[in-house]
Amino acid sequence: MGEDGRFDDFARSYDAAVQDAIGASGETVQFFAELKVHLMARALSQNRPATILDFGCGIGNTTRAIAARFDDSHVIGFDTSSESIAVAHEMSSAQSARMEYISSSERRLPLDDASVGAAFTSCVFHHIDTADRAHWMRELRRVLAPGASLFVFEHNPYNPLTVRVVRRVPFDEGVVLLRPRETIRLMREAGFATSRASFYFFFPAFLRGLRPLEHVMHRIPLGAQYFVAGIARA
Repeated sequence: MGEDGRFDDFARSYDAAVQDAIGASGETVQFFAELKVHLMARALSQNRPATILDFGCGIGNTTRAIAARFDDSHVIGFDTSSESIAVAHEMSSAQSARMEYISSSERRLPLDDASVGAAFTSCVFHHIDTADRAHWMRELRRVLAPGASLFVFEHNPYNPLTVRVVRRVPFDEGVVLLRPRETIRLMREAGFATSRASFYFFFPAFLRGLRPLEHVMHRIPLGAQYFVAGIARA
């Protein structure tokens, strides 16, 4: 999927490395995990998937946030980094009854076809080799039931502050960020009907009073990150 050894090496220092890079935002690693899950939950509205996959879950920050928000869903965290999965297990013991972590070094998700009700992936695809991105998007389509939702979150390469943050993260060295239109193309070619990209996080903590404006700014390609929602076609 990507450079698994790199993430094995950083599994126990992941949060500290990211926090150091995003410090100027005035927010925490946990804030961004919960923000992404909030955006997914708002888009799903009344839909409460029985099973949610967190693809590329790392040490489980977003997996735990999903489990907290969707308290009647079974949440599966998947990552190819076995050390990250080990740390995720350690950090998630209080929620273990409703969560599951799985890992594999194979080029296939260890899940049955059409067995997942929704999938979420947070800033993962820029870590996947360019030649392998279409394969892993097709794998997500394979495990999602027809009509199920996929949410792909990525860094916005049009935002110079985001690009600077990425350059400060040691395990992001050499990554190629995805432009929104590339993310949309990958999703459509894999069998998803997609929306346009939605941009978010325009204002750092000291301007948080302006954040209510973001719901009308989401088409402006200046937010720090973006997401694309897709529906698995039958």
